Formats: sequence, C-alpha cells, structure tokens
Amino acid sequence: MKRIRHFFFLLFITTIFIHAEPLDNLIANGRKALQQKNQPAAHSTFLQALEQYPDHPQAQFYMGVFHYYANNPTRALPYLQRSYKLDPENMQFLNACATVANHAGQFMLARDIIEAHYGAEPRDAGLRTKLLPIYIRNRDWHYASKLCTVSDLWWHNDDITNQSVLLDLSSQWNGHGDVFQIVRYAKHLKDAGAHVTVYVRPELAPLLSLCPYLDRIVPTTHPKPTLAKEYSLTTDRFILATHTTTHIPSKDIPYLYADETLCTKWQKRLAPYNTYKIGICFQSSKMQDYFSGKTIPGPRGMYGSQINPLLDVRGVSFFSLHPAHEPEAKQLCSNHTFHVFDDLDVGYGAFMDSAALIKQLDLVITVDTAIAHLAGALGVPVWVMMPHATDFRWFNADENCPWYPTMKFFVQKEQGEWNEVVQRVKQSLLARHPL
Repeated sequence: MKRIRHFFFLLFITTIFIHAEPLDNLIANGRKALQQKNQPAAHSTFLQALEQYPDHPQAQFYMGVFHYYANNPTRALPYLQRSYKLDPENMQFLNACATVANHAGQFMLARDIIEAHYGAEPRDAGLRTKLLPIYIRNRDWHYASKLCTVSDLWWHNDDITNQSVLLDLSSQWNGHGDVFQIVRYAKHLKDAGAHVTVYVRPELAPLLSLCPYLDRIVPTTHPKPTLAKEYSLTTDRFILATHTTTHIPSKDIPYLYADETLCTKWQKRLAPYNTYKIGICFQSSKMQDYFSGKTIPGPRGMYGSQINPLLDVRGVSFFSLHPAHEPEAKQLCSNHTFHVFDDLDVGYGAFMDSAALIKQLDLVITVDTAIAHLAGALGVPVWVMMPHATDFRWFNADENCPWYPTMKFFVQKEQGEWNEVVQRVKQSLLARHPL
C-alpha cells in the first residue's frame, strides 16, 4: 500500500514539472500581453507564473506591475514588497516598491525602503526625488535641506531695499496651482523694499497683473531679463525657504486678487440666486487608462456623477468652476441646482472670470487642483477633497492648512474611494443647511 501511495506521489510531482512552463516564458508572454494592452491575457499569464513560482521575485514583481498599470497601486504594493524582500539588492525592485508605496500613500514605507539601503542622502537623483517630499511632508527639515539647497534664496537674510529682483517661476514643474501657492514669495520681496519682476507662463500674466506687489510681469514667450538678483522657485524650494512659518496660519492672505469690473459682472450674474452659493470643481488633470485607452480622472479627480449626492442639499446653488467645454459638468445641469457658465474664462484670460466668480461665492468645494489654491489665495472658504496619497505640500493633511487659513481638508480613508469623502462633505454641508 505504501509503495502504491509513493508511486502516485511521484507521478503527481512528475506531472507538475512536466506541465510547469518555464518562468522566463511566462514572464515574456505576460510582458508581451502587457505591451499589447491585453488586460485579461496579461493577468492570467502573470497569475500562472505566480501560482507556479510563488517564491520567485520576478513572478511577484510582474503581478505588481500589472496591478499598477491597472491603476491600482494599493493592490500592486504587496506584490512589489514581496519581490523586494525576496531580492533586496535588486535596484529595480527597490525603485518600484518605493514609487508605488508613495502612490498608495504609504510614505513611511517608501522612506524606510530607501534609507535601509542608501541612507538619508542617496546619490541617485531618482531616489533623492522620492525622499525629498517625504521629508518635507514630515517637516523633517534637517534631512530635507540636505537634498535641496535653498541657500541661494532670500528669506529676510539680506538687505534688498531698492534692488531689482527677478522671481523665476518658469520651471516645468510649476503648474498653475504651484504658481498660485508660491507667488506669495514676491509679496515678501516687495515688503522688504525690492522692485519685483516675475517670469511666468504667459496665460497667468493677466491674473498676476492684478497683484500690487508685482512691479513687472514678463511672460516666458519673451527672453528672461537679467536683474541684480534672481530667485528661481519651485514648491519644494519655497517650502524649505519659508519653513519657519509653516507652524502658524499664513498672514499673506489675500495675495491674489480678482478684477473689480469682472467682480461686478459676476455679482450681477449671481444676483437672481437667493441661496447659499457654492462653486464646484471635481476634476484635476485627467489621464489615459493604459488598457482601454479611455480618458479617466487622475488620482486627484473624480467623475462628475460622484458629486450628485451634494446636489440635493436644499437652499444651495452650485456653480461649475470648470471650463464650459467640460462635458461632465454639462451633464450635471440635469439637476436644477447645478449651473454652468459657457463664458467662464473666455475672453479675459485664464482664471480671470474664475477669480471674480469665486469672490461672489460663500464656499468652494474642489479637488486638489489650481482652483483650490486660487480660492485659498483669494481668502474664500474652500473645502478640498483629497486622495488618500495627499501631495507633500499639505504635510499630513490632518491639521489646519498653514498656507490657506480658509481651507479645510476632506481626505480619502482608502485609495480611490471618493464616495465616502463626498458623504462627509455632504454631512458638513447639511450641518450648515439641514434639509
């Protein structure tokens, strides 16, 4: 009887090895399916590799890669962690694990992985780029300053009275929201007696021309002027230079302004709405789904339909802060409380109408995008719905915002889960306007 059992055991083991496909073949086939954007084939092939070779780091790694390509960093992370643990000397595994940990909101995990091998000051530029926002997020100024030098920036450490200063905001890393946040630095330069010129992308020139502390605005379509002093600014450098003030609410507000003529225009446009007035922005930068090729919301944005629960709060009128061509905003007009203006920011310059409209509102509810910075810089109450993996500029997003005293955070408890966030926003709104 024992011999029979032994025979069948050997037969079983032999069958497994006969039918087990080499890992290299499975990985090659899975990668080919991934390149062809064949989601079912890629998943089944990588799953087969994982089932046959569960302790092989490549099998774990490519299943993690698959889920990352499928826009699910939370599901990808455990596989990438296992691949890294199985082969901790593999730089590709370390980089992938740290990157996806950041995207999944596991910032301390990303930091620990990098520091365990390379310390707090890695030479690799990519790893330094991953660590810097983590240190800033935690207000770990000692290590952050080792990765980003700001000794060339002024912060009340030099007499710049009557000096011509160029503030260069033209970095490719500065989006509209970044410029809105960091242009306040110019206000401090002006208060210190400097003559301030800002070098910035041309579409923002009309709005910034309303700032009394800017003496001159040069769009990047023109050559950059040479002045006595020049300060090049990005968000990380701005935060590091001014970090001694981040423990208290900013006293800069307001430092962006709306055109008075446009304010009058929008005041008249909103006069018929004898309600509590809220501006809505539900989209940030969009992205393309890897497998389907469809345009979908980026990690900071949501579908317009997801804000529908807010629209049944009585006594409130909602106004789109999206461009008129945003189709999802148009679709929301089926609800009589939601309104779109076809001429918003048409004719006067980027954000010119938006700023004037926002000044007429009681509240702005938005995702983390330029509108959040604009509302905050104008001094208007703003509620920001944020992804679980918040941007480093908000630190841990569990406290009052030091940049904008009128700002309140509503952060996802789980990655990608917007419905619960919207419900919390609705409950806060109902506390002001019960049904």
